[in-house]
Amino acid sequence: MRGVWRHGPVVVPLRRYLSTDEGKATEPVVGKKPRSKTPGASTPATLATETIPLLLDVFRKLYHHANVPTAFVVPAEEPWPQELHGDRLGRRIDYLRSLKDRLPLAQVEQLDNAGMVWSHEEYQVGRIERGLTTYKAMYGGVRIPNLFVVPHGDGRWDRDLWDMKLGSAIDMIRNDGAYEVHRSRFEALGLTFDRWIEPQYPFALVRQALESFYGRYGHYEVPMTYGIAADDAAYAEPVRGMKLGQIVSSIIHDELYAEHRGELEAMGVPLMPRKELMVDRICEAVRCYRREYGEKKRIPSSYKVPEESSSYSRELWGLALGRAVYRICKRGAYADYRDRFEALGFKIESPSPLDTLMEDKLIVVATLLPLFRQLYHHANVPKAFVVPAEEPWPRELHGDRLGMRIRDLRAKKKRLSPAQVEQLDNAGMVWSHEGYQVGRIERGLTTYKAMYGDVRIPEQFVVPHGDGRWDRDLWDMKLGRAIDMIRNDGAYEAHRSRFEALGLTFDRWIEPQYPFALVRQALESFHGRYGHYEVPTTYVVAADDGAYAVPVRGMKLGQIVQTIIHDELYAEHRGELEAMGVPLMPRRELMVDRICEAVRCYRREYGEMKRIPLTYKVPEESSSYPRELWGLALGRAVYNICIRGAYADYRDRFETLGLDIETSADQKEASS
Repeated sequence: MRGVWRHGPVVVPLRRYLSTDEGKATEPVVGKKPRSKTPGASTPATLATETIPLLLDVFRKLYHHANVPTAFVVPAEEPWPQELHGDRLGRRIDYLRSLKDRLPLAQVEQLDNAGMVWSHEEYQVGRIERGLTTYKAMYGGVRIPNLFVVPHGDGRWDRDLWDMKLGSAIDMIRNDGAYEVHRSRFEALGLTFDRWIEPQYPFALVRQALESFYGRYGHYEVPMTYGIAADDAAYAEPVRGMKLGQIVSSIIHDELYAEHRGELEAMGVPLMPRKELMVDRICEAVRCYRREYGEKKRIPSSYKVPEESSSYSRELWGLALGRAVYRICKRGAYADYRDRFEALGFKIESPSPLDTLMEDKLIVVATLLPLFRQLYHHANVPKAFVVPAEEPWPRELHGDRLGMRIRDLRAKKKRLSPAQVEQLDNAGMVWSHEGYQVGRIERGLTTYKAMYGDVRIPEQFVVPHGDGRWDRDLWDMKLGRAIDMIRNDGAYEAHRSRFEALGLTFDRWIEPQYPFALVRQALESFHGRYGHYEVPTTYVVAADDGAYAVPVRGMKLGQIVQTIIHDELYAEHRGELEAMGVPLMPRRELMVDRICEAVRCYRREYGEMKRIPLTYKVPEESSSYPRELWGLALGRAVYNICIRGAYADYRDRFETLGLDIETSADQKEASS
């Protein structure tokens, strides 16, 4: 069975944004001035043409951009228009985004001219493009340091880029796959995805950072992962944030700062490739150990070179010598240096295939991925995944940080050979989380369409566990929720054409998604609980509500009723619904009828000349009023009609009742 879509008929969500008093009186928000109501606002076009361009203009002047957050509410202060204080601008704009394809071209153009941001992602990508363009114009390239922040107040940059962490954004794009579908746009600006080996700092700063490192640690052996903290007072401010370990590694392996190599060696910076340096140190440590304990003494696997030991040179202190020797003799570590270790008398066993895995990240991943897929039915390994210490995982690989290995390989894909990429592809490597999720949704849509004939998937639909008609990695997937986010929240917007190719549409769906018998059943249950059929637009049957039958739980009953009223859904059953007592008059017209009837009842009780107080509400259980009027905030409704122009298109009816309606400022301006 099918559910009802979040944004259902256009009129339903608009009730939240209409500038009229529909359904119940609106109390002022505490701490904010009440909003003034705009007469006659009833369509998305009216919404945009009346207030949103005005508010966007104020927002942009204050915040220097137009990417309004969803939670933004107009503050009750200058320079915001007083009559719009408290307006939920962020929600309005989100809703218009979801309607873009159904808005008139003239209105879209008007909103574009006002600076409307139709997509958060597109706005952020555009900011990054502008940031890259400005940086390139200023510095001649786009090799931006990771900690680079656009300086505040620098007129060379667009105002909405000030304080932007541009370096961090570029690092995430290059190394973490952020905005991957927009990669070609960044490449067109000169951004590359290979490893950068050109200097990003003057050599004087690198030397200064190395000297500070030495002052703190007493040596120059900078770990590859070492980065200087942004608030580390032991380093001068210009070098804070520098990835010193990566720079030293680039000096060793990529001839970065090659003209300064002699200077670095004179300082004592070890410039031998790390693997070769490690072999030298293991051999030297073994010789020192034997001088101290004798040639025949076996080195325990837990042995570490003692700190401050006079038997070892300083650079060997803390070396896990026992573990290193074990891995060389038992696990095939440093196999290309076997001759040197055998010359020291090591008895090196021929490693098993699994032993050599530890020395090759790619082979480890290619070996473990099929096992991961066998156990979890997919190959999208989380970054935090660590190989469990249990069967059926190979014992030698217990504790291996497989998720981190895969993350590193994703970042280095461009540097892998075609054969290596093919090897990982054959193992089921997922190169992009987003690509994997989009692929799952595509397969879900395809399967659903084959089973049910279309892709109008209820929002509550979850792929059933154990159903062999679905791919195993789709079981328990909240497919309906995913489709709802794609259609209404702009999720995976860059892949929209792929979903449309499978038949997914982004217009409004008004076809029945529940059999009428179930809708009738839900309405009868609603009546049994509340005593009437006036279902609020936002009313949803709770998933665990025992007052309703299981098949209707989760139904968006309020939206269904609104669709019946405005879009002729279940038109053939309209007489049946009216006979039940379901009010099928449009809510606005129904509200006008009730206000008029309540005014007549009030005057019968209190007299024709009695003024209706602003705070007056129709008493509950009052015999002077029909039941459907109980609780109506009549005083507030009359105030909105007479003073603020609410329900202006029904003015004749209210004047016939003798209501004294003032001419609004908008009407005065129009008449002049």
